[in-house]
Amino acid sequence: MTSAHSARGSASSRGAESIDDGLRSSTTYDDNGFLPIHRAVFSGYEMTLKNILDDAQKRNELNQQLEIKTERTDLTPLLLAVTAGRIQMISFLLKYSVNINAVDANGNGIIAIAALSQNERVLRYLIEYFLTENSYNVWKPLVKLYTSLSEDESSIGGRALESLTRSKADTNDASPYWEFIINNGLIPAIVDTLTESKNEDTLISTYMILLNAIDEQPRVLHELIQNRKAFSAMLKHTHSRNTQIVTLLGRLLALLSKTRTFGQPMVDYGLFEPVMSLIDKERTPEIIASYFDCMANVVSYAPVYQVQIANYPLFLPVLINHYLEEYDLDLSLAVMGFIRQLVHENEEVQNLLAQNGACEHIIGALTASSKELQQIAIETIRAFTENNPQTQYIMIRENAFEQLLGLLEKTSVASLQIAIVRTLWTLCGTNSSRKRDVATRIGVKRLISYYGLKSGEHLLALTDILTELTKRSASVKINISDEINRAVGIPPIIRLLTSNNELLVLSALRELQLLACAPGFIPNLLNQETIVKFGGIRFLVALMMHVKSEEIQVEAAQTLACIALANSQCLTQIETTLDFSYTRLFTLMESSDPIVQLKASNVLATFIYNNRRLEEFLVQQYQFPFVYFQRFLEHNNTHVRCVAAFQVVVLANLIPEQSQAINTAIGCGVLMDVLRMSKSDDGKSDAAECLCRLSHMKSTLFLTFECLIIVTKVY
Repeated sequence: MTSAHSARGSASSRGAESIDDGLRSSTTYDDNGFLPIHRAVFSGYEMTLKNILDDAQKRNELNQQLEIKTERTDLTPLLLAVTAGRIQMISFLLKYSVNINAVDANGNGIIAIAALSQNERVLRYLIEYFLTENSYNVWKPLVKLYTSLSEDESSIGGRALESLTRSKADTNDASPYWEFIINNGLIPAIVDTLTESKNEDTLISTYMILLNAIDEQPRVLHELIQNRKAFSAMLKHTHSRNTQIVTLLGRLLALLSKTRTFGQPMVDYGLFEPVMSLIDKERTPEIIASYFDCMANVVSYAPVYQVQIANYPLFLPVLINHYLEEYDLDLSLAVMGFIRQLVHENEEVQNLLAQNGACEHIIGALTASSKELQQIAIETIRAFTENNPQTQYIMIRENAFEQLLGLLEKTSVASLQIAIVRTLWTLCGTNSSRKRDVATRIGVKRLISYYGLKSGEHLLALTDILTELTKRSASVKINISDEINRAVGIPPIIRLLTSNNELLVLSALRELQLLACAPGFIPNLLNQETIVKFGGIRFLVALMMHVKSEEIQVEAAQTLACIALANSQCLTQIETTLDFSYTRLFTLMESSDPIVQLKASNVLATFIYNNRRLEEFLVQQYQFPFVYFQRFLEHNNTHVRCVAAFQVVVLANLIPEQSQAINTAIGCGVLMDVLRMSKSDDGKSDAAECLCRLSHMKSTLFLTFECLIIVTKVY
């Protein structure tokens, strides 16, 4: 044998030996219980894994290699890749016909192992893969873990489900997995956990899942709320020593109670007692703030809940003497918001809190550095004093006016300005002197500037304030109507006529009446022309002729009459405006509402006032029986009597039953009677104002002496 043959034989012998060694090593476990394929997977050696599988395929042993398990743990290469968090290895192995239903020594499948390994990237990768392939139910193993008797497993399962139901962090889009998880038993699992589990970690995850469901899957909460046993178990968690559970429960209750559909069953199941007990005993701001938010929502459901909570044993002393003195911002906001709802439109509760010293603390919050707390304190003062003279007096006594006006002077925050204006006007109540004082102190320019704020909430109060200010009689030094015009205040008031808020439209109409015509029927020609210039007549005619509300129709007509007073050009423009007709006034005078009737005839009187041409035109077409006015002249309301008396004088020629002099005498006599006999300042003021109007009438001058003689005889 030559040396060459000897060398080839030797090499062949070594090759056979190497193959035998490879075969032996592929079936020999190392100290970790791994075979070569397991080591390659665990270490992330993709090329080695590929070589092993290629070699196994050549030997027709591919499936054996893919399913071969580790010692002790019984992990296939795929399950080991999942355990090790090797997404690249998982992806590679899933290209082969691997057994996706394989389980480890503990009976856990691929999804359970991914969850227990607490590698969220791997879990989400597998979920997306199997959702695409639709070859494996990934949800049942997760729900099974969540309800496991093993605390470790249930904790991990709960955290996994919470993560998967969370909105996307980058886009805040809803989780795409909700429907799948719900359809695989999430709701029964939550009920079981709430009623049976003592595992605090699992309970924390449960409450976080429910918080995730608030906006995205309300049916989860709807089904839960219908289960009295589950909700009762939730309320028992208010006694938990785990502060995170109590905090999360508070957040959940606060959000649920925003909707009465959820909140009412909570009250029916006994919400008040555990929550009120917690408020009394647990003073930690971070925990308790949400419970005040919850109670704020609940007391808004019905007045009976406001009274029930306000009278809860020892609650008010704790609320006022502790919580209103708390310096934590979030808690202060929650407490103030709760009080705002507690007293809203409930005079009994308003008085009860005021008598227990709440007003002083609420006003004190106006000096807070937080604009948000200032805002809610202002709104709470308004809720406290709405239509309640007693609390208005207490708040004013505690210096609320000065505090609010001072804050209005300093702040440039639009929302605060709006809230302050509304609250100041509420504090004034029905007291005219207070209203005028506040209006004067704010000032015309600043009031007009508030029309530019991007909100509609303050417009009614703002326009009412301007109206009260405009009522002031003009003097040499000041004329409010002129000042409003100079401050370009008329255009924004005209724009209010297009509002859908009837009260706001009525308020704007009454302000325009005063701007066009001061008390005593003193016309303001400049303001009349300004209203015309900015298109006011077109809007007013539309309101008079086309809106459904008779009150708006008649007030719009009165505004037109004020614009036309002593201004023939404006009158001509009104009369030539498309759709305008005096006939509307006579239709309104036949209204089923007596007040509308009285106002309609007052509009007619205003149009005719010192307008001989129009009077002669109408006399030829219309006449009124005296009985129309008589019922108003005998009314027990002095304002109604005064208005009717003024009309009888102005419309005397349209009442044919008796002479103009007698009609004039009757009207003047009623006004004199009110002026002499009325015990009301407002009544005397109405009578004096009507007499002032009549003193400017040209057509009554020649009747002065005759009327005086008749009045003397009658009275």
